Amino acid sequence: MAKRWVIEHRRDPYTRRARREDYRSRASYKLLQLNRRFRLVRPGGVVLDLGCAPGGWSQVAVQAAGPRGLVVGVDLDPVEPVEGAVFVRGDLREPRTQEAVRAALDGRGVDAVLSDMAPNISGAYDVDHVRSMELGRLAADFGLPLLRPGGGLLVKLFAGPELGPFVDALRSRFARVKRTKPEASRKASSEVYVCALDHTGGGAPDWAAFAPQGATGDEDDDDAYWPDDDGA
Repeated sequence: MAKRWVIEHRRDPYTRRARREDYRSRASYKLLQLNRRFRLVRPGGVVLDLGCAPGGWSQVAVQAAGPRGLVVGVDLDPVEPVEGAVFVRGDLREPRTQEAVRAALDGRGVDAVLSDMAPNISGAYDVDHVRSMELGRLAADFGLPLLRPGGGLLVKLFAGPELGPFVDALRSRFARVKRTKPEASRKASSEVYVCALDHTGGGAPDWAAFAPQGATGDEDDDDAYWPDDDGA
């Protein structure tokens, strides 16, 4: 299985394209496609990139924010420098890591919170789903108090029963919340991206008020999938 995955990964068009275009990860194209549609990162914007290793999303965010912008990334793993970005190594659940991220922001409000955080895969689908939701709530708990009104949140999650209530909770803090999957996501992957736009203010939602109702996370409207328009 591992050998087959390596072969498929090497043949993957986004993997080959990332090498040609000097992106650190095929995941860069997921953010490129999502940002093209939702305009999460704009020129001059301040971006918080959670789970940033190996730096592919930070590369895209730096390009989109431009020289007047700021990108602050955080990850458990070390990340090679990206010009225009500041990286903090640490566990976002730890207060000292959170304080280091706030220091890197230097008092600037955040325009976009991006989270590509994912748990170590156990192979047990239910367990991996729950762990991904925990990381999604962590991203919102930390990021929303820093997010400016009108700002956006993008979170990667694994589909499952807790996804619907998560989306409902975010709707108490954002004018628009969409579930989607960019073309660069592998078809067999259960990952789903939740994009919340036009932050209306306030901190993290009251998660306890939104109990799982058995939603699968893929019963949304026509935004579930959308075509890639960059010619890949």
